[in-house]
Amino acid sequence: MMNLILRVVIVMLVCQLCECRKRPRNRELALERSSRGLVPQLMANYTAPSLPPAHEVDCNHATLACANRGGCGLALMQYMQSCTDLVSGVTKTCSKDCKYALIALLSTPEGARLMECFCEDSNCHLQKARVEPCRTEVTWNTSPDTIVSCSAATWICAADPLCSTAMDYYNRNCQKMFTGKKCSRRCKNSLDIMLRQESAAKLATCYCDGSEDFDCINIRRNTDILCFGKKEMVEVLDNSVESKPKVSGAGKDKRSLVIVIISFLTTYLVAELGTAVNSFSLQLLI
Repeated sequence: MMNLILRVVIVMLVCQLCECRKRPRNRELALERSSRGLVPQLMANYTAPSLPPAHEVDCNHATLACANRGGCGLALMQYMQSCTDLVSGVTKTCSKDCKYALIALLSTPEGARLMECFCEDSNCHLQKARVEPCRTEVTWNTSPDTIVSCSAATWICAADPLCSTAMDYYNRNCQKMFTGKKCSRRCKNSLDIMLRQESAAKLATCYCDGSEDFDCINIRRNTDILCFGKKEMVEVLDNSVESKPKVSGAGKDKRSLVIVIISFLTTYLVAELGTAVNSFSLQLLI
């Protein structure tokens, strides 16, 4: 009898112990459920609110939205510096640097909305009118189905944080390939990662037009031969394509027209963007 009572007491104690251990979990679940009302992003069926149409957003809010995003903010700062003469009316010519800065800016989702935002004051209307000389070429370069110069393609990649990071690793790990020595495993891996970035799509088809600040043709040759094992390369110059007999197949041609991104241009962009911070801050205050 005593043994039976003792067993019952032990079972009751074990049950109570298990109940105590479960309570904190239940409390955590209750807290999690209650927090979902305050933080709807935690709900499984949560969908982010859709943005209002760009033409219904004033340009001040569109500019701030761009400035608060990493890639768009950097591209905006570069635009503020490179297009100062055009925006201020000193010149009516769209310079190469201004064109590339606008290409980078408008290739971002937030930057693209700046084209359609509505102006609330005359100064905004005036600035939009003054950048019109750039519109046709910039719009063409940012269209998804166009083939652009490797300089423009590089600026588009640099405006996207993920693509820019991949490009940075590419530049770090491929220095020996740039000089024609070898394409290491790290270099090849960095190249593959960069090719998977959406903003690097135009790099796969870009052409060398001779206006680059880097040795475009030789870097392309080294990439084709050292990284992809080609014995002949496809040379692209002045927007024309010359294929040598041994190269065939649409897949090969597309891949042979692969990334020409040089650390020289990236270093230049980083330096320019750094010096543009103060100028950008002052112009926002104005």
